[in-house]
Amino acid sequence: MPGKIEPTLFQAGTGKVVITPPIGFVIDGPEHSESVSTGIADDLLVRVIVLESQGSRVALISLDVWGIAEPVIDAIKLAVSVSAGIAENSIWLTNTGNGTSPPLWRDEPQYANYIAYLPEQVSGAVLAALNSMEPASMGSTGTLLPDVSTFIDGPGLPGNPALFVMAINRADGTGIARLMNFACPATIIGPSTMWTADYPGYACWALEQNGGGLSLFSQAPSHDIRPFDWWTRNTDPTHSDRNSQDVHAFGLLLATQANNAVAETVQRRNVEIAVRSDETTGIQVLRVGDAFFVSTNKPQPNKFARRLRRHFSHSKTIVAANLYGGVFDAKARFDPRGIKRSIALLDELGAT
Repeated sequence: MPGKIEPTLFQAGTGKVVITPPIGFVIDGPEHSESVSTGIADDLLVRVIVLESQGSRVALISLDVWGIAEPVIDAIKLAVSVSAGIAENSIWLTNTGNGTSPPLWRDEPQYANYIAYLPEQVSGAVLAALNSMEPASMGSTGTLLPDVSTFIDGPGLPGNPALFVMAINRADGTGIARLMNFACPATIIGPSTMWTADYPGYACWALEQNGGGLSLFSQAPSHDIRPFDWWTRNTDPTHSDRNSQDVHAFGLLLATQANNAVAETVQRRNVEIAVRSDETTGIQVLRVGDAFFVSTNKPQPNKFARRLRRHFSHSKTIVAANLYGGVFDAKARFDPRGIKRSIALLDELGAT
């Protein structure tokens, strides 16, 4: 139908590339001592979704890592902007919170060449996404995934089982891409010498196997949250083996709930894209149709996302945090100024 292929309406494209470091390189994370890698359980990836509507273009990028140093973030955004012609403030860069990660948040001489090449790898995935652009529709929704994560201080706290999903489809209804946003660090695997993307990698794979197209995971504010019932001083936690089966259980549950939520989205072709940012606080806000994206590079407790979602109770607000990769034993300071600026920018973009 003519209205479904109008080139000025919403278009989407996807790309991905493997970023697994070489075997023999150091694995690090927030919870366990660093170890030398001896193999690959599953690859680490960069996943990219490029969206365009009425001349506005944004790139949504997720890396299977715990954290990234600010100079590396800047280098990635610059490389993508130069190669793909996307403004740096229109690049939404996020991570999965993978606890079995290359230590990109600190100066590690072994990783000097890896870090130098990483921006080009990300740019390549973005260019692949641009080359695959096609007419699309999108819709987003929120659902609940209760009793699969807990606050570190123990049960009985407010919790945040919120799972937000964005579905991007072709005109025939098949999936181009899925985006999931959930608050739980990817730290299920115990001390390991195998490269793995933990549960976000498995959840994305499961969604893709079910015909969802490329699937991207972003880590919501989760500095005070842990998987399953692994709260401090719990003497009898479930999934205590912390092996691949435990990862699969979590990832499959997440993917199943996300896939169920996709069916509840209202798909639209007339999609507004808008971008705002605040240099003082580092807050970035995007609007893509009925979805609103907020990101902060700083580690944040889950209160950060809950406060925004309580204020904008009628909007689907996807919140990402901790791109810098703050470690568990460092207290994450709640950012009230960041909340204030986020609310102002979301108001400006029409969140309700």
